[in-house]
Amino acid sequence: MPLRIKLLLMLAVMLVFPLAGWRFLVEMETTLRQGQEAALLASAHAVAQAFVALEPELPPRLIESEPLYVRRVSAALELDGYADDWVGIDTDAQLLRSDKGNQDPARVSAVRSSRGLYLWIEVNDQSPVRADLNRQIQSVDQVLIHLQDAAGTRSYRLHSATDGPLRAQPIVSADGRVPTLGVAAVWRSREQGYVIEALLPEPRAPASVGVEVIDYAGARAPQLRDRYGTGSSEQPGKTRPLVEAGRDDAVLAALLPAQTRARVLGPGGHVLRRAGQLVDPKEENLSFQRWARAMVYRWLMAPPLADPNGYGPDQRVLGVRESQRALAGLDTVGWRPAGSLATVILSAAAPLPGGNGAVVLERSADALLIWTNKGLGGLLLGGFLSVLAAAAVLFGYASYLSLRIRLLRNAAENALTPEGRLREGFPRSSAVDEVGDLSRSFARLLDQVHAYTGYLRSLAGKLSHELATPLAVVRSSLENLEHEDIPDSARVYAERARGGAERLRAILRAMSEAGRIERAVDVAEAEEFDLAALVSNAGAGYRDLAGSRQLRLQVPTREIPIHGAPELIHQALDKLVDNALSFSPADGWIEIGCATTVEGATVWVSNQGPPLPEEMQDRLFESLVSLRHGGTDSPHLGLGLYIVRLVAELHQGEAQASNRPQGDGVVFSLELRPMKGGS
Repeated sequence: MPLRIKLLLMLAVMLVFPLAGWRFLVEMETTLRQGQEAALLASAHAVAQAFVALEPELPPRLIESEPLYVRRVSAALELDGYADDWVGIDTDAQLLRSDKGNQDPARVSAVRSSRGLYLWIEVNDQSPVRADLNRQIQSVDQVLIHLQDAAGTRSYRLHSATDGPLRAQPIVSADGRVPTLGVAAVWRSREQGYVIEALLPEPRAPASVGVEVIDYAGARAPQLRDRYGTGSSEQPGKTRPLVEAGRDDAVLAALLPAQTRARVLGPGGHVLRRAGQLVDPKEENLSFQRWARAMVYRWLMAPPLADPNGYGPDQRVLGVRESQRALAGLDTVGWRPAGSLATVILSAAAPLPGGNGAVVLERSADALLIWTNKGLGGLLLGGFLSVLAAAAVLFGYASYLSLRIRLLRNAAENALTPEGRLREGFPRSSAVDEVGDLSRSFARLLDQVHAYTGYLRSLAGKLSHELATPLAVVRSSLENLEHEDIPDSARVYAERARGGAERLRAILRAMSEAGRIERAVDVAEAEEFDLAALVSNAGAGYRDLAGSRQLRLQVPTREIPIHGAPELIHQALDKLVDNALSFSPADGWIEIGCATTVEGATVWVSNQGPPLPEEMQDRLFESLVSLRHGGTDSPHLGLGLYIVRLVAELHQGEAQASNRPQGDGVVFSLELRPMKGGS
């Protein structure tokens, strides 16, 4: 397994600690959040108890499934049958449902001013039957209004033949009493029915109001189609208690904790009382630290947040989840986002004791509650940042160590040329750690290999020098033996010894020549010369050696200037021609040529003959490698092509061997580039 992977695994193990710390942070945040929820819910119960104690007459009036809510306005309304001055009428309107299947036959709204009690009644009627002189009053569409207070019950009948103001007709009560106070009203027809705006005398508290709609159908012989109102189907005219809604309550504000908003709800979610306000810092006032906390909270730790719509301070009807559950008798808490990223709002709702209402409290809180505890937050932050810093340092050191090892590996892989020769400049690290020791050990090993390689390269010259004298003694002794009178059977062995000595002499001569050329390569000096002239002159000298073979010259007429060692190139060309003469048939052909290239020049020798084996094409230019079989008159050590490679490397080029595309021979080429150094 690579060292980097191991270090990364160690880093992964270390990440367990910040993850455990993060989990602890989440659990602590959850605990603090639950503590806030429990505290605000307890405050909601306390406010509900106190509110009922301060207004004991309100809960009994909320026992109704839905009382008739009335709001107080400062200015009197214009009694004209138009809803221009009825602000929020779409929100305040309460439905009157019929048992006949029509789910929205009429809606009622009520407001109170100094002039009295205003009612806005919208009736949906597809076939209105209006009053006229030919109809009995009892058989036309009409609305009955019942007003009940400490003075008793008063009822009024409203119907009209035309749009405009009308005078409500008082109805005699069961005990024979006739209402003395009149009711002013305006009747307006509309596309789907009609609208009545009525002004009733101010009732005495406690008061209740009932609205009863009588709907007839049929133009010529009207028949009663439906009768419904604020009561049940058996008692459609039953009154509902009037409950004031939408009032700012100073007494309720005194019961609240700081920076808390409260709303008391009645059945249906109508806001009866409200007090207090939330503190929500603006987004532009956030510091970077609070903004960062907010991002952490929103992305990683936030509980499920509710949709913030429907919680506005001016809501007349609160229909959110918390209010609905509290009106059903359940304690409920919820979180929602605030206008600022760094703030959330906690809502707690508790039912009113003894009634169908509820109290909803709201409070702003820091998005990340754990930061409010500076000691704990600082401890966790410091620990988390410390582990992150340690992980970053470990990862950085792992990357640095891996880089050093990778560089050392690359240097070791490139210490040898493709031909197996040592390159100079192996990096020696001065670091005192294990990687530095390994680098210096590699350098010492390569120095020893280089020294041993130099020894092996000089061994041929030393052997040839040391064996020259013993070989001369053997040759002279064999020559003297030829003049002695020896049996014919012994003369055969003397001839064999003489032949072996000659072969050994040829081997020593080849080794001496190779050593001489290697030394010449090491001390060669470059000069400017014409490669085309050199190849042309050499080719003329090879014609006598070719014998019966056809010798072709492919030399351009123009000069090929090159910066190099002409003597060494001539010797390399000798080796290539000698190799071609050895493998080409007596009646074959040999081609010698040169040409310019982008980076310098190329010299090639091609000959007719057997193709090269595929496995030997890359090894022919190595020392002591030969394709010539035994049994030849002169020994061959494979040093000729090795010398060709040395000359090519001296000229920053390379030697190559390949079969001709026609398959009738081989091509040996010498790529030459300008030689380093000067004459």
